[in-house]
Amino acid sequence: MERRHFIRKAAITLASVTGALAAATYFRQFIPRTAGEKRRIVLGDYRQFPVDTYTFLDQHGLFVYRDHEGMRAVSAVCTHLGCILERSTDGFKCPCHGSLYNRDGVILSGPAPRNLAWYRVSRTSDGRIMVDPGKRVRAEDKFLTS
Repeated sequence: MERRHFIRKAAITLASVTGALAAATYFRQFIPRTAGEKRRIVLGDYRQFPVDTYTFLDQHGLFVYRDHEGMRAVSAVCTHLGCILERSTDGFKCPCHGSLYNRDGVILSGPAPRNLAWYRVSRTSDGRIMVDPGKRVRAEDKFLTS
């Protein structure tokens, strides 16, 4: 094989690999981040969560909300680049890039492309409260505790 043909093939291969990596990186932003979302999370007794309060569970990246009727769980991970959200007076905010969500997790402003995910809350066979991040529900759906 001549040196000219070898260099041409090497250049084409390098350009193809670089293009494939660039395309994969670009399209990755449209795929939801779901790492670790398949495990069920047992929270324990619902009474340990204060009424009318969003409780942040750092180890699970969740906010759990309890009112007088029941409980709901929402992701605390920003849909933009995966930063952990903070509570604000009107909902949630991303400290990294400024995305704002209302109390129902609907995006109000910022670079975030999607609303926050709400997860199914249920009771285990032994009576403890459990969140299933593999099952998404509507924001208004809640597990009735009363």
